[in-house]
Order: sequence, then structure tokens, then C-alpha cells
Amino acid sequence: MIKIFFIKIMLLFSFLTLQFSCSSDSVINEPIQEIQEDNVNTDEDETDEPNTTNTEIDVISYMENNGIISVEFESVEGDLEWERGNKLNDFEGSGYLRWNKEDNFNTPGIGTLVYKLNITTPGTYQFVWRSRISEGDIQSEGNDSWLRFPDAADFFGQREGSIIYPKGVEKTPVVEGSSSNGWLKIYMNRLGEWLWRSNTSDNDPHNIFIKFDEPGLYTMEVSGRSKFHALDRFVLFIEGKTLTVAQNAERSTIVRP
Repeated sequence: MIKIFFIKIMLLFSFLTLQFSCSSDSVINEPIQEIQEDNVNTDEDETDEPNTTNTEIDVISYMENNGIISVEFESVEGDLEWERGNKLNDFEGSGYLRWNKEDNFNTPGIGTLVYKLNITTPGTYQFVWRSRISEGDIQSEGNDSWLRFPDAADFFGQREGSIIYPKGVEKTPVVEGSSSNGWLKIYMNRLGEWLWRSNTSDNDPHNIFIKFDEPGLYTMEVSGRSKFHALDRFVLFIEGKTLTVAQNAERSTIVRP
């Protein structure tokens, strides 16, 4: 009887020990799993590059209407490397954007602004922006910024039958002066006022055109080139329209995600 009782005691002790070990493992496993999940999320946050441009997929877009897009530059949202201003006289809308950092004469893509354009009427559009030399008294300084349409069917300068392309897109002939990776330098040369003018190619000014082959959402990019160049408004207008008509058109409807 003593032997049987001893065996029962031993079996009961073993069973309790097994139960305690299993319970302890389950308690430890749960917080370990939670910690691992937290670490994954934390790692993702730490490895994300700081967002200095409004390049998110869910940015606002601007609707083309009857072959015209008209946009205030300052309507772009998010944290920008450009300065938002309203001190210069005669600006339109609620203000303007000014590149107030270093010159980037040969390095496009710094301080990139992104504007999503919702094209419903395919065709070839002319592009013109209203800009200004915000400081200084030299016509060739503070007078230009970079422009690119990376997903359009074509992006080029044109003047009296002459067509030229940005460098880096495997099309010829290319613009005179600085250009790379599909970016064009867009300049003006008037002091003391806002001016509707957008030219490219040094000493051989060509107007700017973009071709959209089909309806869709297209990307327009602007980046800082010359310090103190200020941007107020831009328009795109399809063949058959005029700059005056585009200037007088209603601002494009903003579509939010």
C-alpha cells in the first residue's frame, strides 16, 4: 500500500510539473510574439526616408476642363522645401512659392514639387507659368526652375518648326544648356514683375509642350534651380486654345483622395 501510495504521489507531482511548464511557455510566448510585431513596425518607421516632397500616391489632383488646366502653385499640400510667401505684390491666389535655398544649376530633382493632373481630353498642350525674379537686379539670375513630365507621351520645346528635347530621354536634338534625366530648365528674363513666360534652351528660347496620348492621371514635377525664383500659377492649354483663354479660365477643380 505504501508503495502504491508513493507511486501515486510521484505521478501527481509529475503531472503538476508538466502543467506548470506548459502554462509558463504559453505565457512567455504571447509577449514575445507581441514584441516581435512591435519591432517590425518600429523598424519600418525607422527605415522610411524622410518625406521632403509631396510624392505620396494619395496627393490631391487637378482636373482638366475643356482642354485647360489652371493651378495656383501654393495649392500644393504637405511639407515643402520651398518657401510659401505672400509679400511680393501682384501675386494671384493666396500666395506663391519661392526657392530660397542653394542654386542647383546642374542637379535637378532637389526640393521636388509634385502636381497630379487629371487629363480627360488627350492631345498636345502648351505649358506656361507665371513667375518672378524675387530678389536681385540681374535678368539672368533667380529666373528659372526645373520642370519634368515623366509619364507623358512627349515633353519638348518648340519654336517655328524646331523641336528639341530634354537630355536623358534618348530623343534628339536636345536643348542647349543644362538638362538631364528628362528635366528641362524653364526660364524667363523680366525684372520687377510677374511674367507669363516659360522658355527652354539657352540663347534659343523654345516654348514648352506636353503630349498626352490618352486620358489619365499624369505627373508634373518642379524642382529648385535658381535661388529666389518665385512661382505663382501655371496653365496648360490644348492646341486650339490660347494663353489668354487659359489665363482667364477658372482654377482647376481639386480632387482629394
